Amino acid sequence: MTSAYDLLSPVIAHRGSSGEAPENTLASLHLAGQQGIKWVEIDVILSADGTPIIFHDDDLSRTTNSQGLIHKTSLADLKLLDAGSWKDPKYKQERIPTLKEAIDVISHYGMGLNLELKPCEGLEEETTLSSINVLKQYWPKDLPLILSSFNYFALISAKTHWPEVDLGYNVSAIPKQWKQRLEHLGCSGLHIHQPFFDKQQVALIKQSGFKVLAFTINDSELALTLFDQGLDAVFSDFPAKIQRAIDSQKLA
Repeated sequence: MTSAYDLLSPVIAHRGSSGEAPENTLASLHLAGQQGIKWVEIDVILSADGTPIIFHDDDLSRTTNSQGLIHKTSLADLKLLDAGSWKDPKYKQERIPTLKEAIDVISHYGMGLNLELKPCEGLEEETTLSSINVLKQYWPKDLPLILSSFNYFALISAKTHWPEVDLGYNVSAIPKQWKQRLEHLGCSGLHIHQPFFDKQQVALIKQSGFKVLAFTINDSELALTLFDQGLDAVFSDFPAKIQRAIDSQKLA
């Protein structure tokens, strides 16, 4: 069985093309697809009534016109919120999408998906199971899928309930016991915060058969340097810019 990590493109649109469109919205996913980006990363969390929705924070205040906690707000109420004007007034009609709505857009463009599990603390099992149920029903079997998380319990739950799917372990710094952790969690990839990139450590990790990805990289020259040093893929808010730099280097 082919690993989704073997089908990775070097550039992953971070929360969609979120440098130009509001993050984790259908607009940012459409833009990534229209730019020809092959992979996207989005975040999933539960509404009060248990629907997996695409949103990064626990709190609504940063990217909507409301306040309060996601997990205490019903889907119906979430759908009334403006999730785009904070980025640009032209996006005032953007709403918080459900996972199902996001899948429809992503699959339309034939993109791979890295779905980051962002459970509210205490709702790890519920968030993971609800997301898996939607994915099993709607995610096209011919498109690659990775589930990732910073959350230990979410990854353990994903490994238990859907062992066939590829898992990614999100960290800031590379842990000293990276191999033991990756093997224990059943993860095929390590996703690190870019400032903690270490060429020697990355080489060792890759020699052990794991992929190494880094977030969030918006500088083209930095991305090209990291690729030369062994990085497999970058998460970027401006994926089209990074992709252009890769294409230009190939032509040079």
